[in-house]
Amino acid sequence: MPEKYTTPYPARRIHSDGRAEDTEVLLAKECPVKLFLDGKQFTTLFASPLELKELAVGHLITEGILSFKEIAGVEVEGNEVHILTLKGKHPIQDESSRPAGGETKKQIFVNSDAVFDPEALFEGIAYLESDTYKLTRGTHLAALIDKKGKLAVQIVDVGRHNAVDKVVGAAFLRMIDLSQHYMLSTGRQPAYMVTKAARAGIPLVATKAMPFDSGVEAAKKANLCLVGQLRKESMLVFTNEWRVRI
Repeated sequence: MPEKYTTPYPARRIHSDGRAEDTEVLLAKECPVKLFLDGKQFTTLFASPLELKELAVGHLITEGILSFKEIAGVEVEGNEVHILTLKGKHPIQDESSRPAGGETKKQIFVNSDAVFDPEALFEGIAYLESDTYKLTRGTHLAALIDKKGKLAVQIVDVGRHNAVDKVVGAAFLRMIDLSQHYMLSTGRQPAYMVTKAARAGIPLVATKAMPFDSGVEAAKKANLCLVGQLRKESMLVFTNEWRVRI
């Protein structure tokens, strides 16, 4: 599978002692993905060239554009994804006219009573790296873990936000209950990223990185537990601590 995410490129390695040599390295693939809503182009995303249906569905949900029940069908044609909607629900604006940076007028609240044992979070560390990342050092990852620490979905992408969109899309397409899973992410967590997870109904987000202050404030308001610096020996819980059973 990693070979589908990568492509070889020649390079010249220069060492500090003056030696130089020709080599070949694997780089992560990126491609433009065009999203169409009812025949009209909505946006173009730049992402890894796999799981495009999941990307489209997850993006629409995490950006608050459509709910899953408003999607009538999804077809992938090359690097184009065509989404059919149940018309008459509400007007859909292209993304160029929408607020940036995760801004939203509607208050988002995660309606879930899920509580996770610390062991389930520590066990998730095993899923934080992928073979693609080891080969390229140029990808992000998102994963969904259940209360027992079992992996439900793991997806790699060149963009941290794309990886989140893809696991959310995969969860809806596979009918996975997001309210009873937590999400692992390799990326930092500004408000924009936290809001994506909250819109999908995910009650806890854990990252090996550190969140931004905007991410912490967004998580507080959304009833979402935000965990940073997840390590084998410890973690930092920033918001809604009651979701981690002590």
